[in-house]
Amino acid sequence: MDKPVALNLEMIVTIVDRGIGEDVIEYSKEAGANGGTIIHGRGTGAHEKAKFFGLEIDPEKDIVLTLVPDSLTAEVMNAISRGIKIDKPGNGICFSINIDKVVGITAINSYRQVVEMETFLDNEADE
Repeated sequence: MDKPVALNLEMIVTIVDRGIGEDVIEYSKEAGANGGTIIHGRGTGAHEKAKFFGLEIDPEKDIVLTLVPDSLTAEVMNAISRGIKIDKPGNGICFSINIDKVVGITAINSYRQVVEMETFLDNEADE
């Protein structure tokens, strides 16, 4: 049995204060996304530094990765932006990146364009 490959996806990357990542995923789902992945990180922006007993502390961040069909990107980003009030300084950043091909997604058949790996490899060899 061949593996399906999803095409024409975008990854929405949202960086917010730690603990807000779950909210980002909920807003994404309400707009039609299947879910997301939260990665933890630390901020280094000019507004991010705080001091505790004279020591600088880098605030912890949630980095939310959400794969969506390219036709859904604007709607999901808009829902995230409204939900976390991204227009206010310090509330985060949200951007998208084009993703050509994806394998291994549980709900892969729900995406707009899916081809079988064998077909995909045949097309790559022809180019």
